[in-house]
Amino acid sequence: MPLLEHLHMPRLSQIGIYVKDMEASIRQYEEVFGIGPWLILEGETDYCLDRGKEVTVRGRIGMGYTGKIQLELIQILGGSNFYLDTLGGREEGLHHLGFEVDNLEERLQACREAGINILQRGTLKQLGMTIDYAYLDTLDSVGVMLEFIQSRFLGLKARQWPGMLKLLARIQKRFGFP
Repeated sequence: MPLLEHLHMPRLSQIGIYVKDMEASIRQYEEVFGIGPWLILEGETDYCLDRGKEVTVRGRIGMGYTGKIQLELIQILGGSNFYLDTLGGREEGLHHLGFEVDNLEERLQACREAGINILQRGTLKQLGMTIDYAYLDTLDSVGVMLEFIQSRFLGLKARQWPGMLKLLARIQKRFGFP
């Protein structure tokens, strides 16, 4: 994929799947693949620029791991639905491959220089974490949409690692925090 060669893509860290029913999807991934526990977050974007227009998105995200790869289940509850718009008429399914980066601005500049457009860019804040993300217009060139993800915990650069999210998922299940 010559278009992406000079971007020096980091290792794959996430597979994003759009779902209609979070609970049913989680049950399926637990039963069929043994993936879990799941951390479920619900809320609105703090900031979201979707194809050049500022929007608000309200949804739920379920995060579980298979090895070091995070499976991210996405259910939109209200607002703009970029996910359905980019699934090519499907109601559920693979949406993107995600890559954690430490230098989101530099990565996005390299994309612009390579002629890769940014379709959506946003910020989510939950549980002391701030997640800045950007979806790249790579469906035609790569066959799937790519996402860059930059995370901070309490303002410090951080990676989403399986141990931390699994611990939070177990605490959430036991105590039921949102």
